[in-house]
Amino acid sequence: MTEKNDKSSPLFICGRIGEGFWNPGHTLPVKLCLMMLCKQGSSSLTINSRKFLMTAGCMGFITFDMVTVPAEVSDDFEAEFMEAGFEVTQDLFFLVPSGRFWDFIYKSPVFPLPDELYGAAERWFSQVDWMSENCTGAVRNRLLRNEAENLILAMSEQAELRLGLLGENTTKNRAWTITNDFVGLLGRHYARHHDVAFYAGCMNITPNYLNIITKRNMGTTAKEQINIQIVRVASMLLDTTDLSVKQIAERLHYDDPSYMCRIFRKHTGMSPIEYRNKLRLERKVYND
Repeated sequence: MTEKNDKSSPLFICGRIGEGFWNPGHTLPVKLCLMMLCKQGSSSLTINSRKFLMTAGCMGFITFDMVTVPAEVSDDFEAEFMEAGFEVTQDLFFLVPSGRFWDFIYKSPVFPLPDELYGAAERWFSQVDWMSENCTGAVRNRLLRNEAENLILAMSEQAELRLGLLGENTTKNRAWTITNDFVGLLGRHYARHHDVAFYAGCMNITPNYLNIITKRNMGTTAKEQINIQIVRVASMLLDTTDLSVKQIAERLHYDDPSYMCRIFRKHTGMSPIEYRNKLRLERKVYND
């Protein structure tokens, strides 16, 4: 296992994920945007409460707002990765004007690549690995930024051309499609939009209909899913950052932190502060 990180160039971290790199059962502290290519072995990941299996030939694209927990990692698991910093991630999000690509990523953050695309992705990771190892400072950042942008543009085009191959099943019924579209929209917009009407409007259906369909397919209403997503992200931030409850509420666009706290307590049985203290106590006991 290797990780290459030029401390003078924090915009990118490149390297290899292997045995012992992740702590199974604990939230993955993705700073902003993590791109991975599995070379061998397997790892099961829970991402926003959905289970994915990453095996050889799969690519992973995980953003900071996806609550990701590795469950099991095989002894021979190996994946190349690039993690981008805040400035780069913001640029990457606005680089692709079409929402279809980001909808696909939020629905399928781990997906298999066809053989010809796997070969191209493998060459890309080898190239950025070389740049990360052999270039420094502004030159390193410029080269890696260019490569990250090239990858996003290529992935976007291939997703448009190959949605069927990448897992979008057009034979599913309309209720399944609405549910899947809602999950994708929620992953992109939950921080700013907490109302069912926004998501229903994006799909040209009524809020009541969206609640009914979501309840039927996911077991909870759309409003409950919005709150669950808020609690997931707040839990991750309480666990992996030192942000105050007020700062977390601001990041999630709650004018009144107490409202977010009420949602959090309803789902966890604890206040955000109690939750953070519990995690820190458990971590201290484990380390001792």
